[in-house]
Amino acid sequence: MKSTNMTNYNAVTPVNHFSVGNSSSHIEPYQRPFDDLGIQLSGVIIFTFLIIGIALNLLTILVICKYKKLRNLFVYFIFSLCVSDLISAIISSLFWYRRTLGFDLWEIPDFFCKFFWAADITTTFSTALHIMAFAVLRWIWLNFPTKKIKTRTALIIISLIWFLCITCGFVPYAIFCGSRIRDRYGKTMDARWPACTLNPEWIEEYLLFQRIAFPIFLYVPLGVIVIVSVIIVVQLRASIQSGIGDALGSTARMNRRRQIMQAVLQLMLIVISFLIGYVPFTAYEFWSLQHHPNTRYHRVFDYWFGMSEYLCIRFSECLNPIFYNIGSSKMRKCTIRYIKEKFGVNEPQIGNTWITTNNASRRQLSRINTNSRHA
Repeated sequence: MKSTNMTNYNAVTPVNHFSVGNSSSHIEPYQRPFDDLGIQLSGVIIFTFLIIGIALNLLTILVICKYKKLRNLFVYFIFSLCVSDLISAIISSLFWYRRTLGFDLWEIPDFFCKFFWAADITTTFSTALHIMAFAVLRWIWLNFPTKKIKTRTALIIISLIWFLCITCGFVPYAIFCGSRIRDRYGKTMDARWPACTLNPEWIEEYLLFQRIAFPIFLYVPLGVIVIVSVIIVVQLRASIQSGIGDALGSTARMNRRRQIMQAVLQLMLIVISFLIGYVPFTAYEFWSLQHHPNTRYHRVFDYWFGMSEYLCIRFSECLNPIFYNIGSSKMRKCTIRYIKEKFGVNEPQIGNTWITTNNASRRQLSRINTNSRHA
């Protein structure tokens, strides 16, 4: 498809109204699908999620780096997921700009537009593949507890995931997307899109890419995640019911059951967070590529649908570090310990010192009393 010709489009004044050269009088002036309140409200929400997402994901990364006892193949996946969510949080400021101040005229270098789209789809694909691999490995761990999966294997899987996502996500989107003035009076999908988005001359190639890449990197992983999660829950329920009779059995059996419960809880929370973020994303992808009338209703609906699905992704990525700690008592303890050390909260050490000193004083006093009685 050829690029849009905008000779009669007033590109210098990206405000609330745009004028058309010698257009017929029945064409209504163009209005942005948002107002100043929308800019401010979306900015407050996105930048709040940006701060929370960076702080929580960076905290989890630092905790994993500091405490070697946390490191196992599942924690390496969590570490990589935090890196992905951290990148998403950082680039979310570009999303806010493209959906508000830069909606009609992208005034910063085009590089940032291409980088946003390329990095965004890379982290999207990466998240789906990470969680799918995490779920499958959890199933293997639950059903074959004696079978050891080497940490090296997990690192190879993670490296392969990032290689595929960069090759099949970052590179194509850097080609497909760009910033330009959009023809707000046209009848194409391009009319309701922000200035920084998919370039219309690549629409056919993008649709082919979507039919091939989205099932591989999103829909199949989503299906596997749901199926494996259901199987794990069913197996856990059957295991609990069969173990009611030996509830007073060996300590090792009870510890194993507790480990399984924590593992399943962690997986379920991660899956819930994934669904919160990426089901709306998938729905919007289908909507935005459909032909709809170029009316104000459809422009406003498209705008806020796109804004809402992105806020869902940001929300889910803020939940992830919280869920990692809820689902793992060891992770939770290390996180609390790390925060106390960094912020100078040494109460446990002070308390232990006081208790030790107090006990020693009591023992010394007891010896003095004993000696006095013997004397």
